[in-house]
Amino acid sequence: MAEPSSNPLISSRPSESGLTVSLHPLALLTVSDQVTRHSVRKQEGPVAGALLGQQRGREITVEHAFAAALVKGPDGRWQFNYEWMGTRIQQYKDVHKAPALEFVGWFALCPSDGPLPEFVSLQKQAITFYSDNAILLALHPEAIAVEAPTGGKLPITVYESVIDAEPKDEGSMQVDGHETSVIKFRPLPYSIDTDETEMIAIDYIAKGAGSAAAIDDTPIAVQPSEALPADKKGKKRADPSPEAVETKPTNGVEEPLKTLTAEEEDQIAGITTRLNSVKMLQSRLALIQTFVQSLPTSYLSSPPSSESVFPDPAHLPHLRNIQALLTRLALLTPPSDGSSTSAKKALASASLSQSNDVSLASILSLLGQDIQSLSELGRKFSTVESNKTGTKGKHSQQPGAGAKGTAGVGGGMGSAGGGFSGLGNGDGGFGGAGSQALNTVGPLM
Repeated sequence: MAEPSSNPLISSRPSESGLTVSLHPLALLTVSDQVTRHSVRKQEGPVAGALLGQQRGREITVEHAFAAALVKGPDGRWQFNYEWMGTRIQQYKDVHKAPALEFVGWFALCPSDGPLPEFVSLQKQAITFYSDNAILLALHPEAIAVEAPTGGKLPITVYESVIDAEPKDEGSMQVDGHETSVIKFRPLPYSIDTDETEMIAIDYIAKGAGSAAAIDDTPIAVQPSEALPADKKGKKRADPSPEAVETKPTNGVEEPLKTLTAEEEDQIAGITTRLNSVKMLQSRLALIQTFVQSLPTSYLSSPPSSESVFPDPAHLPHLRNIQALLTRLALLTPPSDGSSTSAKKALASASLSQSNDVSLASILSLLGQDIQSLSELGRKFSTVESNKTGTKGKHSQQPGAGAKGTAGVGGGMGSAGGGFSGLGNGDGGFGGAGSQALNTVGPLM
């Protein structure tokens, strides 16, 4: 059975909520970064921030965190800036929509024996932001100062808030069994949950931390060089400046070694990686050269002989890969000064050929349109000619139409036939005269 805590804000009752907390490394790194910045910049006020995550049933996940803005209230206690916190939480909700994140608690620096009394007001505000399940992630700075073994427990504790109803003392007055309600904290079990993206980031940070070097703030004592004797002319060399002593070697005195910074360590690591890559490339090229030289003479380029040997089928895939590599290298290699002129000519020739192809395509398109227009014109001309031929045939089959004085028909034909119109009208009148003469001669016969 666990010993009761001496902190009055720690509840002695066992947990009945059944909550479990899953912490992501990104949130822990954000908390650590905020604590470091607060310490280095020597900022005033406590270190506190918000935790964002999800709640699925009785499991709470903490995925993101950000520093909170604290202000002093009328009673002189620190409290969250309500408007600023609401705006910032809404911004995070707008950004992280899949999966949707929400405010699940807050973090602060806390001693190992439990939360401080000023945490009660902050916890009340956190409950108003979220719900009664708002958690507190406490980071213990004294545990960080002590060097912990590798694989030890993290210097954090997760608390949930509970409302303990404690009856008043027997000597005090109670009204209808009234009990006082006090917010207390109770530890919760937690686990570390990491996804693939966070694993890559943590691995990168771990490698960077392994190559980092701690630098003391105290300046390095530089041993001054001995004064040189005066020359024959009585002149004396001036005392070197501290910068000159650090950058230039002195006579008989070794220059003090400097501790490399993190950036210099990263640069050296990058250069070393490139050097190893070049060495590996050189070894691979030497291996390819040895392989090609060990092959028999080509039966295609070399003259045929009785000693010519066909290539081994097992070597053909490797030869194809070498040929493909050489082709890619030829495409990636920039042209030299000697071949720049030929490259420009080849580019100009290719451009001219492409331009000619485009012009030829446009000319063929115009030619097709002209042929279609000529075909349409021929069809219309044939239709008109057929109509004219049919009309002339009908007119030739009815020659006495003008004898009845129907000059209109002859006139219509004359309209279609041009100058034939007047002749038709004359014929119509003449036909009428002939008709009258026949009528006169008829009785005589």
